[in-house]
Formats: sequence, C-alpha cells, structure tokens
Amino acid sequence: MTKISSVPRPRPGILIALLLAAAAGLPSGARGQEGAEDSPFADADMPPPRQARCSEVAGLIAGRETEQKRVDFSVTGALALVHSDGALAYLGLCGAPDPKVLCVTYQTNGLQVGDEVVVTGGFAKPEPDFVLLDPCMASRPEEPGE
Repeated sequence: MTKISSVPRPRPGILIALLLAAAAGLPSGARGQEGAEDSPFADADMPPPRQARCSEVAGLIAGRETEQKRVDFSVTGALALVHSDGALAYLGLCGAPDPKVLCVTYQTNGLQVGDEVVVTGGFAKPEPDFVLLDPCMASRPEEPGE
C-alpha cells in the first residue's frame, strides 16, 4: 500500500490576505467602473453610471479610439433608424451635427423611429463621427420613480 503524503493546507487568514492583495492588483474594471463616477463609459458588462445625450457624444469620444479590451458606452436619444435583416437588428440614433450611434442587437423589440431609447454596448469608433455599439442592448428609458 502506497502512502500518500498530505499537502499542508494554508490557513484561512493567509487565503483572505492573498485574495485582498489580488483584488487590489486587478484593473479597475474588474472591481468597478472603467472611468469616472459620472461617465457613460464602463468596463465590459458593467453598467455605466449614466447615459450620454447625443449632444455630449462628440466631446466624450474626442481622442478616444477603439481599445483592445471591450469598453461599454451608453447613450440615450430618439431612434432615427430601426432595421432588421432577420438575423440582427440595427438601431441608429443621434446624427448631424452629433456623431451617429449604431446599436447592433438581435431584436427591435417593437421599437420604432422616434422612440426614446437607452443603448449600451461594446464601444468602437470606426470613424471620427460614428460610434458602433456591438454587442448592444436597447431599452426604453425608465419612467421617473422606477
């Protein structure tokens, strides 16, 4: 019969200290928001603290390029485009003089041109005046008090 030597187990206090040290070294997005507390940007799958209005988009994306890691961006405004090709749905909002924003999602969910929406998704800036959010989620703004 072969004897299996036991491996010493770390003490719980050491494990907690290691976890806290590891969390302190994580990028900010792993712990919370990508940017400032009042930013429409957030790390992937984290809710941005607020949504940008169309009139703010140009200033917020100036000098910002598509990053290697996914960063989410949230915008609110009236839909100017609603299109579905059967596989994907394309929701467009904002426009001249503001940058156009295109949300690529799976369904229109009954949204129509003119409806106020909040779109949040993976930020890309293929052109200086064009924001692509893919993948993207779209919803109607919450009513006051909700």
